[in-house]
Amino acid sequence: MTIKNNFWILTGDTENWKIAIKDKLWGLRDKIALKKRWDKLQIGDYLFFYVKSPISGIIGFGEVKSKIIQDKPIWVDEIKENKVIYPYRFEIDIEYCIPIHLWENNNVSIKDLRLNFWAGINPQKNEEEIKKLIYRIDEKWNTNLSSKIIEEVKEDRDRKYEYKSLHDKIKDFIFEIGKIEKYVCDKEYDMDSQRLDVVWRRVERSVPNFAFEVQIGGNLYQALAKLKHAYDLWNSNIFIVIEEKYKRKVKALLSGTFHEIERIIKIIEVRNIEKLYDLEDKSRELRKKIGLI
Repeated sequence: MTIKNNFWILTGDTENWKIAIKDKLWGLRDKIALKKRWDKLQIGDYLFFYVKSPISGIIGFGEVKSKIIQDKPIWVDEIKENKVIYPYRFEIDIEYCIPIHLWENNNVSIKDLRLNFWAGINPQKNEEEIKKLIYRIDEKWNTNLSSKIIEEVKEDRDRKYEYKSLHDKIKDFIFEIGKIEKYVCDKEYDMDSQRLDVVWRRVERSVPNFAFEVQIGGNLYQALAKLKHAYDLWNSNIFIVIEEKYKRKVKALLSGTFHEIERIIKIIEVRNIEKLYDLEDKSRELRKKIGLI
């Protein structure tokens, strides 16, 4: 196995990370050692977001989008002193970040890993420890980071991180499509005593703007009930993703029990999610290749 990217851990306090997540921006002090690290940053390098005590853990990850030098105070200490303390900045393409209210209890601990996380920006050279972190993130947050950035020989792939089912695969595709479209995305999103398969939100603190249930067989009635509740609760755009053979059954339920959402809900076939993901992924790679992102 080999890692495709360069990796960095960004370290800051809670207040500065709130601003960084909102503005999708990170900055470094005007010091020789930090300037050298900023110079080494490349577009597409992977970043892990570490929040210092009392959180003491990773709360998200993303990529370097662009590097800039700015003279406008942004962070708390800059505004307090009315001067720029962190001029060497870079924009972050945030791929995943847990909501602020989950930072304390759902962060990913790295205390037992041999990784550097003491400075504002920390290059990571220990490939095996980075792999451990990536797999830990996948397991904790149900992301699919490992398959994206770790090249593995197919015959030797760790079965633990393969898709358990078509259901999981399609959920991941919807999640990734949302991220490509710059939404804040979540899987297994809490809704009262239930969980929605995938939701997209326009901003971090908003309610779900789009709600998806992936139903590969199973209880179609329950899936439609959850989506109806999401619509009633948040006025979400609602989608049920099914195999073609279940379309007639879904339409029968929508014309009867769930007639209130018949004209609101969108029915998407699994094959179309697969096609859309393939097109979105190819588009993203091409845009990255020609420098548009």
